[in-house]
Amino acid sequence: MELSTLNLSDLRKLAGRIEKEIEKRAASTRAGLLKKLSKLAKEHGVSLDDLVSAAPTPALIERAPVATQKAPLPAKYVHPSNKNLAWSGRGRKPGWIDVWLANGGTLSALEVAAQKLAGRKSSFKPTPKSVKPVTPTAS
Repeated sequence: MELSTLNLSDLRKLAGRIEKEIEKRAASTRAGLLKKLSKLAKEHGVSLDDLVSAAPTPALIERAPVATQKAPLPAKYVHPSNKNLAWSGRGRKPGWIDVWLANGGTLSALEVAAQKLAGRKSSFKPTPKSVKPVTPTAS
């Protein structure tokens, strides 16, 4: 039977017949399997109802622990004028870092800004040449 030759009405009728056949075969399979399981349980001196009632419920089955989400890493680099622009130093470098570097800024300046915003003492010791912070110039 070539499906492409059937019209929409015929396809719907065929789909209905297929669905009924699937349900019929599924019921037949379940009945046959239930009969086999009952026979097997009787051979071992147990009723099928006893087996089903003694089976653990899905809530009682021990499951593998779900991985917890890790806390975000603290920012290692922060934009001095916009504290919402921060980067942990891991993963792909954000675009604002590339712009900062292209405009003459340094990563160490961003690191100092992050330390200041975090309230930590800076390990950065300014030298006379580096007292003035480096800021990007507008293009």
